[in-house]
Amino acid sequence: MLTYIKESFKLTNKFIILATPLILFSLLSSLYIIFSMNGNLLGLIFALILFLMMVGAFLSGWFFMIKQAIVSSEEYEDPNSLIKEFPAGVGEYFLNSLGMIINVFIVVVFFLGVSYFIGMKFIGQIGISAVEFSKAVTSPETLRTFLLSLTDEQLFRLNAWNLLLLVSMVVTYFVIFLYPPTMFFKEKNPFKALFGTFKDLFSRNILKNILLYLILFVAYFFISIVTTILGGNIFAHFILTLINFYYMIFAAVLIFYYYHKNYMN
Repeated sequence: MLTYIKESFKLTNKFIILATPLILFSLLSSLYIIFSMNGNLLGLIFALILFLMMVGAFLSGWFFMIKQAIVSSEEYEDPNSLIKEFPAGVGEYFLNSLGMIINVFIVVVFFLGVSYFIGMKFIGQIGISAVEFSKAVTSPETLRTFLLSLTDEQLFRLNAWNLLLLVSMVVTYFVIFLYPPTMFFKEKNPFKALFGTFKDLFSRNILKNILLYLILFVAYFFISIVTTILGGNIFAHFILTLINFYYMIFAAVLIFYYYHKNYMN
C-alpha cells in the first residue's frame, strides 16, 4: 500500500493542474447554488437539473484527466497539457457520468432507508421534532442549551442515531468508492459498472480494499477535525482550504491508481 501512496503523491504533484477544474467547479457551483435558490418550485427543479448536468460534466472531464494521467503519464512532457483532456472526457463520458450520479443517489437512499429501519426497530424515536432540532443547530450556544434540556434516555438515543448514521455513511462510501475507476477503466455503462464495482470490491483483494478505504477515511477525518478547530482563523482557513483541495485530488488519484494496478493488469 505504501507504494501506491508514494506513486500517487508523485502523480498528484506532477499533474497539479488537476486542481484547476476542481477549484473552478467548486467556485462556480457555489455561486450557482446561491443565485438559484430564489424562485418558485418549477424554477428550483430546473436549477437542480442544470446543477446535475454541471456535476456530470465536471466528473466526466476530471476523472478522464486522472485516468489519462495514470495510463499515459510519460507522454505528457508538459504536465499542464493534461487540461486538454477535460473536454474530451466530457464528450466521451458525460451521459455515463450522469448515470453514475443517479446510481450513487439510489445506493445512498437504499442504505439510508436500511439505517432508518434498523434505527426505528432497535433505537426508537428520540422525541425531538425536526423544527426543534433545526433551531438548536443554528449556533453552538443554542445547541448546548438544547442538549442540556434533553433527558438521559433522549441523549442516549440521539448518540445511538448519530453512531448509526456514521456507520451507514462509512459503509455506503465503501461500497461505491471504486465505482468511478471501474466505469472509466473497465466498463463505460454505469449500470454494468456498478455491479462490476461490487464484484471487484469483494474479490480476493477485499482486505487491501478495506485498508485503502480506512487510510482515506482516517486522513479525511483528521483533516475535517483540524479544519473545524482552526477554521475560525483566516490564515489557517486559507491553508486548510488548500489542503482540502489537495487531499481530494490525491485521494482520487490514489483510488484510480490503485484500481489500475490491481484490476487492469
